[in-house]
Amino acid sequence: MRGLAILCGVLVALSLSPPPTVALDDEDAAAIGRLNYAGYKERKHCTAFVVAPQVAMTAAHCIDGLEPDQVHLLLGYDRGSWQQHLKVNGFWRSPDGEDLAALCLTGIAQAAPLSIAPGEAAPGEELAILGYGLPSVHLLSRRDCLVDALSPRGGVILNCPVSKGTSGGPVFSRTTEAVVAVISATTQEQSVAAPLPTLLDVNALCP
Repeated sequence: MRGLAILCGVLVALSLSPPPTVALDDEDAAAIGRLNYAGYKERKHCTAFVVAPQVAMTAAHCIDGLEPDQVHLLLGYDRGSWQQHLKVNGFWRSPDGEDLAALCLTGIAQAAPLSIAPGEAAPGEELAILGYGLPSVHLLSRRDCLVDALSPRGGVILNCPVSKGTSGGPVFSRTTEAVVAVISATTQEQSVAAPLPTLLDVNALCP
């Protein structure tokens, strides 16, 4: 996965037609939010989603170099407003070096956690990516893609690119309607998602 991530590079802003937006009265959409960081000389965002009452997941590179108190999760974010603002008091990073991280939340998420289905996606399977990517960074967007292949370490290679800000967004199985992976990187033709570990216990990620 690391080798593939290096090959793909970091997420880049692509000139894409805006993908369809997702209505925030959708139950799943309410559990997805913008993960914001604002520093003295830098402002950035990723996507994150709730998997347990006080645990959210995102891509590990979204929190590189940051302390927990520097990031803010805005659930149900929509054009400058949001349904809930949650702060973070700790991080979990994948011990296997995958681009996966968990945010330990200081409060309890009001939205119902998303269902997860750890395990490999199948080549040819249709998956749905949700996130706050360019150009619609203030609206939650959805893009449906097919699995092109799996990397030797299980990384999910999708046949469509994503844009900056989508990192950390959930990748849903259209069959089970559960999250199977987290968006990690992109090229101009494909995107890469980090798979959820098979034995992942989300309730044990934050002590």
